[in-house]
Amino acid sequence: MKQYPLTISRNPTATHFEYSLVAQLVRVSKEFILQCEREELIKGRVMLHGVKGLCYDDVNRLKMIRFLHEDMGLDFGAVDFVLRYRERLKMMKRQIDEMECRLQQKEMEHQAEILALCRHLQQSDN
Repeated sequence: MKQYPLTISRNPTATHFEYSLVAQLVRVSKEFILQCEREELIKGRVMLHGVKGLCYDDVNRLKMIRFLHEDMGLDFGAVDFVLRYRERLKMMKRQIDEMECRLQQKEMEHQAEILALCRHLQQSDN
């Protein structure tokens, strides 16, 4: 079986890239990727042909790790904190968006109820 640097699936976010290709894409060394895996910042998966690879989301996460570690000078512990904090903020943003949506829906329901009551009052006055 011929080996390819990625494994294709129907879902593009489930595509996995070999570490050697990821290293080129993200401009890091394979050792950096292995260190991030040891620090549990990313999770490599064994692909069909037995080589470890990263999914699309982990490749993007690795880009952020490289930025925080190499460009910002943070150690891996601080990088882990920033990534966890960032995920928590995203989760809170989703919750706020959901609450705002429910609030708008309730407001529309209340406005419809007020209009119905106003019509009812007009009809009873006539």
